[in-house]
Amino acid sequence: MPATRILVCWIGNTDLKAAEGKGDVGLGPIAQAVQARQFDSIVLLCDHSKDVAATYKKWLTGFTQSAIEVRQHRLPAPTDFGEIYRAATDVLAGLREAHGANVELTFHLSPGTPAMAAVWILLAKTRFPAELIESSREQGVRTAQVPFDISAEFIPDLLRRSDERMARLAQGVADEAPEFAAIIHRSPQMKRVIEQAQRVAIRSVPVLIEGESGTGKELLARAIHSASPRAGKPFITVNCGAIPSELVESEFFGHKKGAFTGAGADRAGHFEQASGGTLFLGSPRFQCNK
Repeated sequence: MPATRILVCWIGNTDLKAAEGKGDVGLGPIAQAVQARQFDSIVLLCDHSKDVAATYKKWLTGFTQSAIEVRQHRLPAPTDFGEIYRAATDVLAGLREAHGANVELTFHLSPGTPAMAAVWILLAKTRFPAELIESSREQGVRTAQVPFDISAEFIPDLLRRSDERMARLAQGVADEAPEFAAIIHRSPQMKRVIEQAQRVAIRSVPVLIEGESGTGKELLARAIHSASPRAGKPFITVNCGAIPSELVESEFFGHKKGAFTGAGADRAGHFEQASGGTLFLGSPRFQCNK
């Protein structure tokens, strides 16, 4: 039984302009590919509205007898690698489940953004082996020659680094982290503190930092935050000793306009402001970093 040949790609702006007859863009990469090559099925990922997708699909049927399916996936941005990867893998996993091993995948690199093309290359060389094609008005449709094999050359190195890191963790030795370079120290005790901080930084757990005033508790907390998966999120510092007892609830949980005398506008509390990041609660005796 012959394999099912499926073309998978994103609908790009050039394709939409071609369908609308705007500009001197020719047929666009997708129509050019389906005219030049025969596929049993065409699966298009679309970051545009359903109406735009439906219009393009109807236009594309004039160039091929293949079945056309459009998968909607709105992206936060056309260069969001994470969402592009998730959308592509969801579609490809579904195709693999439906057709099993009896499928020949082709990924078109030309439609869409460079980020989309990069994800197709990664997937074709690792999880979902596929032919990669590209097209242009000058040179037509051709197989893209990728001059390296990601799975053969890079995956072993990645696995080896993971093995080395696991060995270090098993020995109780934390990986070096540049985020802690600003903490100058000499004593073995501080070395152990920083090693503990490096190990805990990768986990989402509360951290209690004790020390006298001026010993650098906030500096250590910022280093933990910078070395954590929350590094791109807010780091909010709160001096708990400076909050009057009657305003504790409002400070931490926020309030609505008019909730009490002086509440002239809505205000987000510290917990909401630090959502996804780190809330550093300072007191005269200790600090909690979460």
